[in-house]
Amino acid sequence: MGELEITLAAPFVHMRSPVLSQMKLVFYYTQDKRWMGLDDAKKLITIGLAAGILTKDEHGEFVLTESLREEKIPLGFRPTDEIFSAPLPEKKDVLDTLLAEVAAKSGLDTKALVGELSEIRAHFDNLIGDYAAVVLLAKKYGADAAPHRAELLAQIESK
Repeated sequence: MGELEITLAAPFVHMRSPVLSQMKLVFYYTQDKRWMGLDDAKKLITIGLAAGILTKDEHGEFVLTESLREEKIPLGFRPTDEIFSAPLPEKKDVLDTLLAEVAAKSGLDTKALVGELSEIRAHFDNLIGDYAAVVLLAKKYGADAAPHRAELLAQIESK
C-alpha cells in the first residue's frame, strides 16, 4: 500500500466507518490531523475518486475500496506533498474486467467478444451502451456480473 492509499484510508480506518461525507473527510485532513489545507484536502479526494480508491454511494457519501478497509495505518504517519504529484494507480475499467471474465468463461478471445458486443448494441439500434451490452453478453455465456454491479450502474447512469 502506497502513501496515497494510506492517506485516503486513514480517516475510514481511524473513524471505523465504511462511509464518510466530504465534510468529515476534509475535517479529518485539515483540522483533526492538520496534514493539509482545505484546497489540498479537496484535491486529495478528487485524486482518490480518479484513482478508484474512493467511490460515491447513492447518497453522495464517499466509500473506500473494500481492499483497503482493514489496512493498518503506520504509527506517526504523515503524508508528503508527493501524493499530489505521484502518478495515479492504474484503474482498470469494469468493461475490460467483465470482458476478460466472459472470455475466460466462454473460451473465446476478447476480440471476438468485442464484435459480439457490437452486434448486441446493433440489435437494440445502438440505444444501449457498451456497459449494458456487456451485462447481456455475460449473461449469455454464464459469467457473473453481480460483483461489478455498482461500477456498471455508475457507468451506465453517467452516460
